[in-house]
Amino acid sequence: MRLALLADVHGNLEALTAVLADLDRRAPDAALVCAGDLVGYGPDPDACIERLRDRGASCVGGNHEEMVLGRRDFARCVRAGIVAALWTRAQLGDAARRFLGGLPARCTPAAGVVVCHGDLRSADTYVSDAPRAAAALLQLQADEPAARLLVCGHTHRRMVFGQDGGPPVSPGDVVVPLPRGQRCLVNPGAVGQARAGGPVASYAVLDLDRATVAFVAVGYAHAVTVRKMRRAGLVPRVVLTPPRNALSRRIEHLRLRWTRHRAEQAARTAVPPAP
Repeated sequence: MRLALLADVHGNLEALTAVLADLDRRAPDAALVCAGDLVGYGPDPDACIERLRDRGASCVGGNHEEMVLGRRDFARCVRAGIVAALWTRAQLGDAARRFLGGLPARCTPAAGVVVCHGDLRSADTYVSDAPRAAAALLQLQADEPAARLLVCGHTHRRMVFGQDGGPPVSPGDVVVPLPRGQRCLVNPGAVGQARAGGPVASYAVLDLDRATVAFVAVGYAHAVTVRKMRRAGLVPRVVLTPPRNALSRRIEHLRLRWTRHRAEQAARTAVPPAP
């Protein structure tokens, strides 16, 4: 059995379309799984939700779903994410809102495989290194003793960790054997919002019989996405990187404070409930 692992689509229809087309060519038999953050940042939340729903994807909710639905505040979010959450909240159709409202925090798309967004305790936990992966795998052992593999998103970085740690996964297309005889954690990287390198969409194909995970990076029409973001009033970037110098960090900090202030004002208005 094979699972196509996606995460952090973030309303980027061009990236999702490229991934699904590549997947149809590379692994058409793979069951589709999305480890959260279907929306946020990007200009096509409804279309991405519809595409994943129509493909029968097993999806979990992420921190951006929680923010859009009013279930999480913006205290730990960057400016681009706050702007997008407020915009997405206003733009979502009723069907998309119901779909997001019904997403579970975790799912089991195959025997022994558990999917979440951050870790099993919170969608906003960054499992970004070996110690945090080891802690997440201890959660897996406690909550799901029969499970051997945990799929996460949220960091936007591809990773494979066993209980004994593991090396970082190289960029590009690469096949990584899963650690034998121990629980392991896999993050397929981000479809719609790269955090390093160029504007590519990342996903992975998990082969449970061969105990391997193939990481794939595909190009997409990112300029189209950026134009849509600009027209919508979103932050027009599909590769988010930290500010490079003290002045730009200061400017971004001030803009973030102002954006959070606006978000707090907006929070005084009732958020439409998710049925």
